[in-house]
Amino acid sequence: MMMQQELLPSYNLTCSPFDTKLMYDDQEMDLCVVDGWDFSSSFITSPEDSSVMSSDSCIREAVVENEYYHVTKESCNEFQACLDMEGLETISRGDIESICEWMNEEDDTSLIHLLRAYGEAVENGEEELGVVVVGAINDKSSPVGNTMERVAYNLFGLREGHGGYMRDEAAKNLIAAFRVMYQSLPDGRVAHFTANAAILDSIPDDAGVVRVVDFDIGEGIQWPPLMEALGRKGKALRLTSLRTKEECTYSFWKFEDTKKMLLSQAKQCGVKLQVEEKSIEEIGIEMMRMQGREWVVFNCMVGLPHMGRRRPRASVEGFLNEAKAMVEGYGGIVVLGDGEAMENCGGGYASYFDFLQRHYQAVFESLERNLPVYISEARAAMESLFLGPLMCPVAWLRDWDETRRSCNFRKETRLEGRKLRLESLTEAKEMVRGVNPYSVMIEGVSDHEMVLRWKETTLVRVSTWV
Repeated sequence: MMMQQELLPSYNLTCSPFDTKLMYDDQEMDLCVVDGWDFSSSFITSPEDSSVMSSDSCIREAVVENEYYHVTKESCNEFQACLDMEGLETISRGDIESICEWMNEEDDTSLIHLLRAYGEAVENGEEELGVVVVGAINDKSSPVGNTMERVAYNLFGLREGHGGYMRDEAAKNLIAAFRVMYQSLPDGRVAHFTANAAILDSIPDDAGVVRVVDFDIGEGIQWPPLMEALGRKGKALRLTSLRTKEECTYSFWKFEDTKKMLLSQAKQCGVKLQVEEKSIEEIGIEMMRMQGREWVVFNCMVGLPHMGRRRPRASVEGFLNEAKAMVEGYGGIVVLGDGEAMENCGGGYASYFDFLQRHYQAVFESLERNLPVYISEARAAMESLFLGPLMCPVAWLRDWDETRRSCNFRKETRLEGRKLRLESLTEAKEMVRGVNPYSVMIEGVSDHEMVLRWKETTLVRVSTWV
């Protein structure tokens, strides 16, 4: 099949706004990674840079309002005498003794125990105990420590307002930091390649226009490779970004800037491109009037490390349900790239929290493996900028029930899984060749799911239905 051969050069970013030589406002910039967070040898500060939206407002909104009660090793004895304090009377002496015991452990076992205790406390409605445990976790976490210390820091330390300096420094070099994150981790590249390959393979020969409804277009990096391939096929692309009703949907990227970039890339790739923004209701009305030569794709990428923001699972579920209904009625394909896909959707919040904690531990490990140790501070800055917003325990609690219900999409839909080609698997394996802990497999009843794992932990699952 020529389809994969057409895509592969593009995933070396030959037709991408984030190429090694980045053209930004007609100025060329060499991208590099050096110590001290200087991601670029000549980083350009332009009006477009200053218009990038900060994530701080939404991060603050997600912060737990309670004041955390910090626990240090030295204060364990004091804790024993605090059981009669107002607000702490519901915490058992056994729980306090366990926390103090874990605080005295010197290896990662301590944080693992504390994180598990936090999930169980939330599941059991033990708010005071949860606050105490978070204080103990913060005492042992660090933005530049080992893997578990950094995971714990991004889970709770950022919620207390720490790490703002590193995040701000990384945001100053946002484009370069974004490229380093996207190229260092295969999660986004494997998801985008698999999705685009499935989209191309699904297009009927008589379709003159491919319409992609994108749940979260972000910076638009998924689409230049598809534009390049469609240009070779002589097909036009209509890219519709979903207009959301969410009150807080912070993004590093503004739609108009992404649109401008994509239109510029379309000229280079030789494809006719239309970029627009519409609500799901407007899209539904248009589907009823759809012309026969238009092939519709519903694309949903969520929870990928480079995206740097968390979308509510209720929004994801709503989009997938609408997409399912429209594809069942009018034809097309649904593509879901889920960076937090659970293989087993049962269990309580404690198991859900443990799953996500282990998931992000794997993401941190893989990033640490792919970036040299001498840029640990730059890595920590990127973690706080891109991964921290995804790691919000308050949002996890809100999403817990929706995640279980989202599994029903796979179980209850009348759509059929669309089998992925072995050529796609071969290309995906090439992206992680030489890094032993990674593995890529095709799974699903219909061989319609591409799964990327780090050791035994799933990093991303890409599924397709028609």
